[in-house]
Amino acid sequence: MGTPIPPELGVFPGYLLARLGETSRRRFAEVMEPTGLDGRHFRVVTMVAVRPGITQQQLHAETSIDPSSMVAVIDELETRGFAERRQDPDDGRARTIFLTPSGERFARRITHLAAELQDELLAPLDGQERVTLHTLLRKLTGSDAA
Repeated sequence: MGTPIPPELGVFPGYLLARLGETSRRRFAEVMEPTGLDGRHFRVVTMVAVRPGITQQQLHAETSIDPSSMVAVIDELETRGFAERRQDPDDGRARTIFLTPSGERFARRITHLAAELQDELLAPLDGQERVTLHTLLRKLTGSDAA
């Protein structure tokens, strides 16, 4: 996974997490590069695939993408024919987001790419270690997602 970590820094879990996060971000950017999109698009497409009709405001809250960037991300997904905005039937000011059939195919493709990358990054761990790591990361991040 790159340059060995000096023992002086290896005693700090925060540093180890940051280092792993940077490796993961870099590899994910490499995997996504041929699509012309990035991690923000992945987050939005993933959320909309699971929750069709989610509002832009909900996407902002769920993905931590700032509102101005969110508009640009959705614009890019619309331009590529992957997503479409619709007026929220309950709130005429709000816009809901849906994937198009092309967007659904794209979601399956990038989910597969992300799963392959995850397997690559977690290759040194056996199955139980992966479960433990995931459980601990969810605990540390306060995630209650299934």
